[in-house]
Amino acid sequence: MLLTRRQNNNFQFRVSGTCIEGGDVNGYSFLESSKQTLTALARDKGTHNTTNMSSALHTQLKEEPVEQLLYHMGGKTLVAMSPDNNDQLITANRNGIVKVLNLEKSEEEPEIVNITQNLSSLVALSQNRFVTTTVTGNAYLYNTNKPGGTLLLRTALPLRDACALNEKTICFASDDLTLMALDLTTDDDGKRAKPEQIVELPDQPLQISCSPQTNILAVSMMKSKINFYSLSSEKPNLVHRMQDCIPENYYKPFQIDGTTYGSGGSPETEANGDDTENDSNGDVDDPEYCPENITCTRVAWHPTGLWFAIPTNSGSVTVYSLKNYQKEKVLNKSLFSVNVDLSFDPFNGNYVAVLGKDNGLTVWDWRAEKEMISVHLDCGSVSNLQWRKNGESIDIITGTWTGAITTINTKDILTLNDTKKTSNSEGDKATKSTLNGLFIDSDDDDSDADLLANVNPNVDVMAADEAEAEPENADSDEDLFGEDGKDDNSAKRKYHFDNELDFIDDDDGAGYIERNASGNVVSGKRQKSMTFDGKVSQRPAKFKYRPVSASSTPFGDSDRRYLTMNNIGYVSTVRNNEQFSITVSFFDLGRYNEYHFEDLFGYDVCFLNEHGTLFAQSKTGQVHYRPHDTLHANWTKLIPLSDGEIITSIAATPRRVLIGTSFGYVRSFNEFGLTLNVEKLSPVVLLTAHEYKVFIVHCSVYQEVSYSLFEQSSTKSVYYQRETPLPVTLPQVLSRNKRSIDAAYEDYNPTGIKSLFFSLYGDPCVFGCDNVLLVLSKWRSNMESRWLPVLDSDMEVWKMTGGNENSDVHVWPLGLTYDTLNCILVKGKKQWPEFPLPLPSEMEIKIPVLVKSKLLEDHKAKLKAQQEERAFDSDLHGPDADAEADDDKEIIIPVNVAAEEEYIRSKVLSSLLTDTIENEGEMFGNENDILGTLVSAFDKALLRLFATACSDQNTDKAFSIARELKQDRALAAAAQISERAEMMTLTKRINDLREARFEQQINNV
Repeated sequence: MLLTRRQNNNFQFRVSGTCIEGGDVNGYSFLESSKQTLTALARDKGTHNTTNMSSALHTQLKEEPVEQLLYHMGGKTLVAMSPDNNDQLITANRNGIVKVLNLEKSEEEPEIVNITQNLSSLVALSQNRFVTTTVTGNAYLYNTNKPGGTLLLRTALPLRDACALNEKTICFASDDLTLMALDLTTDDDGKRAKPEQIVELPDQPLQISCSPQTNILAVSMMKSKINFYSLSSEKPNLVHRMQDCIPENYYKPFQIDGTTYGSGGSPETEANGDDTENDSNGDVDDPEYCPENITCTRVAWHPTGLWFAIPTNSGSVTVYSLKNYQKEKVLNKSLFSVNVDLSFDPFNGNYVAVLGKDNGLTVWDWRAEKEMISVHLDCGSVSNLQWRKNGESIDIITGTWTGAITTINTKDILTLNDTKKTSNSEGDKATKSTLNGLFIDSDDDDSDADLLANVNPNVDVMAADEAEAEPENADSDEDLFGEDGKDDNSAKRKYHFDNELDFIDDDDGAGYIERNASGNVVSGKRQKSMTFDGKVSQRPAKFKYRPVSASSTPFGDSDRRYLTMNNIGYVSTVRNNEQFSITVSFFDLGRYNEYHFEDLFGYDVCFLNEHGTLFAQSKTGQVHYRPHDTLHANWTKLIPLSDGEIITSIAATPRRVLIGTSFGYVRSFNEFGLTLNVEKLSPVVLLTAHEYKVFIVHCSVYQEVSYSLFEQSSTKSVYYQRETPLPVTLPQVLSRNKRSIDAAYEDYNPTGIKSLFFSLYGDPCVFGCDNVLLVLSKWRSNMESRWLPVLDSDMEVWKMTGGNENSDVHVWPLGLTYDTLNCILVKGKKQWPEFPLPLPSEMEIKIPVLVKSKLLEDHKAKLKAQQEERAFDSDLHGPDADAEADDDKEIIIPVNVAAEEEYIRSKVLSSLLTDTIENEGEMFGNENDILGTLVSAFDKALLRLFATACSDQNTDKAFSIARELKQDRALAAAAQISERAEMMTLTKRINDLREARFEQQINNV
């Protein structure tokens, strides 16, 4: 028994070779009216099970897609769905008309917008903003709430295609062999950046597409080539090239009213109207319509970005994995036809749809290679397709070359529920395999299971438990610091005998104890106490342990975040419909290759080093290590966790892997996952490692922050520092001081420590929420160690912006290389970097010794003097002199203040490097040369301070500076300076100091 569909909604029903043809089969009435016919056919064919035949017929009738005309526009028409509104349809035609329709109110008239003619592509940015390109080389931005359009780009040759790279940027492909990018964060023409050429192409581009999840841009070009560019940094880089995989094609010029359009880089420079092939469909009367101008070469991306599909020369569709660009599936159509458009469904990525030149629509379940739909559409020649959610099913909307806009109701054929059931069942299997053994196959990363379909990796388990225990009627000014007193309706009062304050009887009302709004005594847990200065102090809130990595960021209001970043590169994750995909990117593109993989387990902690990447899932305890090369195998291990315990931080070196938890367990493994040691400390919030050295930050439940530093190797195991107080500023302190602190980041990272790392020479570093970089000096001795503030990044930004206190520039740390902090300069309201990641910047360390008020006063005086001087020049030479003058925006530091800072900086760097050389030896072979340079800089800075003291005739201060000089030639220079200042007594004292040092050196020899 077979049911097929013909044009005009006719059916053909065949039973064992006998055919029944009839009219509309959309209703159930046909089945009832044809029951006698079915029974007779079954009897003639020797079949008596008419019930099963009727049921099968009804099933096929029910699952038949229904084609419905929405409206007609005329001419070549393209369709686009709003990314932020599933029901907002935007259609545009060649004649310069756009219709915007809410599909939930399809009976209403669509909104009409006039645009430029001869469009080549349409990109919907939101429900009221869209971009069009034309074959005349113009790109326009339109807003349905504003009249007219905004010209974004104009090129001499045709613009062939456009695509949105992310929420802020759009890319254009032109016949001039370039890709242009434009930032669309604002509609204000004056504030919008100019188009920027990001890639120069080797051949004429045909179509482009981008995966925002993995930041990969695919460019289809002539000669059957596809180039893949990584957009993870400001400058795209070519990561892969595919050859002979798409139809070899070029765009053919065409004529309208004697004017030739689309003449660019194609082999033919003139359009010949007689050669325009339009015989494939007689209903199309468009000079542009020909096989060359309708063939699809675009790469279609899976919503996770981990797979992509391309159309082939044979009319089939091939699905590739982004992991290694290897072929995964080949989807063959029932009938051969040139592909016009190709797309994954954007919801779950389970289906691939393709439109053919013969008006055929084919939809596959690509994982099962099963053809779900194969129908011939009755509308005009199709141009492109879009997907739309319709309840629990998925509909398809098509544009045409004749202007007909059609929706295909797939009924129950394409559904969302089936995808979820499949994902959940596979996820259950993955969960069982993870929980039943310590090791699981690393190849499971390539499967399509989703272990955490119902688990949000950003939910704080301990915080949730505390929230459940918190009474609903707690006082608003106390609910951050513990449990409130007993409710009024309670039948029995609880006494806290461990708190002596409960025994105080406030019989005279003098305020010895505190009562809540109801008059009841506040519980001992929440009791406030008086300090010596008469202020009320409160016990700090219980600490909320979170999984945090160095320089990691929260999701915020987006679907992606950085798991970690450092001097080597960065790791990002994308959350898409309860699925995750991870991208590992590097700054040194010559040494490393970027790679992607599907994250089945929701990894939320990460550490990146030179040889590999370590991942962990904080709640399940799963740890996974992936080397950057293919010479070593991946390994996965399951860490035992108690109830309420989570993995808070991890670290990995080429020799050691460290795992820290919220209960204070620190587990050490070798580079292949073999357990070496398990140790119990205070709860861990952050840790990092360098070679065999481990740096751990602890935090008690009442926010007492401390740190441990130890070295653990096969020949040495020693603690340099054990749970010593760490002098970092907590976010709560900044909030009380009314300094800017991002609430979203504070909730994500309660300690506010943005990054924890070792410097190039192996010194522990901390970059906190106060944006001050601290370096631990003399850390090998517990009695000599001290934290040194070597950079206040807020001060440096303040100086660069001319003393602007409300600057929107923030510093995000990567690592410390000798005297330079590698960082990301973040511009905007958010204090953490977003996508794409800006290029790394360098900020020279500066010891915080400057006074803002004094610098600002001097800076304003300087600007005032400059303005008066320009006003005088304007009176003499006319107003043109103003155009040549410009105020210095950056604040200039006075010479004597700069010399003091340089003196301290040289001293700090010299001390750090000397300690490294004495204990580790020379690491790179040039440390002693650097040390000599630092000593010279140290003496030069002191000599400038010495000259200032001499000019002030301050003999005692000048001699105290001279005693700090290290080199004999520096002392000789100081004697000459004092002699010129006619301070002969000082000169004699300096000469005596030189002689004393010389005698000491002789005695030492």
